[in-house]
Amino acid sequence: MNDNFGNLKLHLDSDISTHPRCKHGPTLLFSRHMGGTQGVVKNFYVCAAYRNRKDCDFYQEVGDKVTQARLFRLSEASKRFLANNDFGDSYKAVSDAREGKVDSDLEEDEEMEENVDTIADLAEDDLASEEENDAEDKESDVNGSEEVEAKESDLNGSEVVEAKKPPTVLKFCQDCGRASTPLCLIHDITKLSREDLDKPARILKAKSKESKEAQYFFSASTKEFLVDTIDSQGFTHVLCIGCPSVYECLPDTISSNSLLLDLDPRFLSFYNSKQFLWYNFFNGHFFNGENSSTIFRDFLISCDKLLILLDPPFGAKTELISHSLDRIIDQLEMFSISAKLSTMWVFPYYMERQLRQHRKDLVMSDYRVTYSDHIQFGAKEDAVKSGVRKLGSPVRLFTSIPLSVLQLPASEGYQLCAECRVWVAQENRHCDQCGECTSKDGRTYVHCDECKRCVKPTYTHCKLCQRCKLPEHKCVEGGVVVVKDKENIKKVVVEEKKFVGKRKSRKRNRHKREKIPKKC
Repeated sequence: MNDNFGNLKLHLDSDISTHPRCKHGPTLLFSRHMGGTQGVVKNFYVCAAYRNRKDCDFYQEVGDKVTQARLFRLSEASKRFLANNDFGDSYKAVSDAREGKVDSDLEEDEEMEENVDTIADLAEDDLASEEENDAEDKESDVNGSEEVEAKESDLNGSEVVEAKKPPTVLKFCQDCGRASTPLCLIHDITKLSREDLDKPARILKAKSKESKEAQYFFSASTKEFLVDTIDSQGFTHVLCIGCPSVYECLPDTISSNSLLLDLDPRFLSFYNSKQFLWYNFFNGHFFNGENSSTIFRDFLISCDKLLILLDPPFGAKTELISHSLDRIIDQLEMFSISAKLSTMWVFPYYMERQLRQHRKDLVMSDYRVTYSDHIQFGAKEDAVKSGVRKLGSPVRLFTSIPLSVLQLPASEGYQLCAECRVWVAQENRHCDQCGECTSKDGRTYVHCDECKRCVKPTYTHCKLCQRCKLPEHKCVEGGVVVVKDKENIKKVVVEEKKFVGKRKSRKRNRHKREKIPKKC
């Protein structure tokens, strides 16, 4: 049997500076064992940012001859990509809106909308007054009681005053991802207030395609917890990698010494080059070239007590994320000897084993990270309503901060374990036999004396497998599958799968073809 059939391997020991480049920077080297052919391995380069070939169609096998025409096409594609993502005019429009320079067309639109609202309100008042006059004779007694109640409510001061919307200072096109222009007439336009300009993650539509950006913004409770933790731990600098919703909530004393790195270029409309850098984390590529590299180097030099807050796509390879994080840590050690570093990596709890294989310095906290507008990774209360993820979000914080000093919010149901001296969820009970709080998925685990460890409450101990599993499972023992029924136990021999080579294509429907007679 070919154990490497369909196996895809990432080669991180290769020098990435020698790799060919696509419009998203240097590519990554992969290898795949070809099924059915013993010992044949295909090595190839693909885009570091996107997995889907529809998003980036770069593909090149190792050893392929690259023509000058192909190099020219790649160079022109990169130039067009940078030109299409030039947000200089959009940043100028946002800066003018911050300074109070409102466009005259925008003021006219605001006046027109106010007039339309006024006319609509007057029409509603006239219609309501006519209905009241028609109903006076029929419901005089009822109206009298309503008048008395209305007077009492006025005396109690319970009249509700409609809040006035903040004035619009800028129109933003969601389709173009920049300040609206005359070309955006039929696009999705969002009106921004002065406060919205400082909170771009609140108004930008998330690019939530799983195979691409998989972009979701943190919920309000998660943002509050992270900001409070940054403040309580005394961090002087914060490097946010893919966490724009946290970056925009940092206090002024910390945000002035912090930096946001992200693959989404739309933030170029709202932040200058000292605040945001357009960056591909998986290959260390700065899209704006040497100028961005210099800014990033100066930031690392100035760091004192730095926190790296990392929220990568969950579909990315764990070894690639760890390798990219090591690249930044190595740069920090090179440029700043005295800097103290801490890390927070946002990742699902079921990836703990893979993560710990590459990051021994990180431990999993019990805090459930939630996202806004996400059913599975949203708040527990919202998930229960929709019938998905009743145990709450599976996303956790893996951090180098000691869990004994990482205080979780008691308002969200977390408590301090008296034995472990660690903040845990209320469902996570301490096990005296294991000597720790063992729950990971949001349920209270139970201890198995035979396994000598805590397991999920739905598991039962199987004597054939000699471990705890779900009651409905197939026991595999020496190539034999034991199918357990309520009454009988059957043993079925498992045949080893054989992967044969590719079968040659057959020309079908030969019998339907007419034979051409030979010429005499």
